[in-house]
Amino acid sequence: MKIGVLVTNYNTWALTSQCIENTLKFADEAIDQVLIIDDCSTEKFENKFDQVELIRNSENIGLIKSLNKGLKEIKTDLILILDSDAWPLENYVKKIKEYFSNNPEIGIATFETLNAKGKPSPSYVAEPSVLSLLLGQQLYSLYLKKILKNPREINVFTCAMVIRREVLNEIGVFDEKYDWLELDHDICMRASRKGWKIGVMPIRAFHQGSGTPQRIGQRVVRFYKNRWYLLRKFRKVKQEHLTIFFICLRLGLEYIIVWTIGSLYYRDIDTIREKAYSRRVMIKYFLLGEWKMGKLN
Repeated sequence: MKIGVLVTNYNTWALTSQCIENTLKFADEAIDQVLIIDDCSTEKFENKFDQVELIRNSENIGLIKSLNKGLKEIKTDLILILDSDAWPLENYVKKIKEYFSNNPEIGIATFETLNAKGKPSPSYVAEPSVLSLLLGQQLYSLYLKKILKNPREINVFTCAMVIRREVLNEIGVFDEKYDWLELDHDICMRASRKGWKIGVMPIRAFHQGSGTPQRIGQRVVRFYKNRWYLLRKFRKVKQEHLTIFFICLRLGLEYIIVWTIGSLYYRDIDTIREKAYSRRVMIKYFLLGEWKMGKLN
């Protein structure tokens, strides 16, 4: 088995350098290809790694298109995708090859990730259901922790994902319709529908998980639109209009609560406005039928 490493960079060269340094440091066997895709960063940087190929996009094309560009350039049997703020914490090349050799049914796998405090951080999650939109993010998170503790079907995150070239040849690369959210859910679900299993390797990796800076309201809106697109794509919404009714009912109640007693829970008016904004936008999105057009932006 040959193994390649793919890292994307956009104005995070300090983190990307740490990622590459540790990726090379803990490589207990030769890595056949290491590639960084820089998405037209505005900060100046220099590639000082002799073993690393750097491709600079001439324009900013976004995370998903950058990942797909890298996947098409890497020709190895296994591809390790790392966020710029993630890297191995122990020898990993032999273990990855051994894991995939011993588990031929596994098409995609992840590391066991730790955060900056050395505590476990999420690297996988249960395959999402329509409950994630009916309950809302906070209640659904509680449902996963308290009720669905050991899900049968999981999806792994792209922060530290290993994928077989054979899987990509069969299902294709990441779906570029997503607004950088849900891409990992989508590729795992496409693989599992083709009979591949999703796994977690007993290898530790660091993941800072800072996320992309953005307004709270914008992130909520992006979550709803991308999750709805994902669920419809995989036919996990059985009765669309009834589901929309209950989603909008909850969002409407939350909108009223935020504006009436929100000041009792949130310290500043900006937070209240952001939460009200996301509810208002999503009610409009569903009631005006924008979801039928698959609009994610």
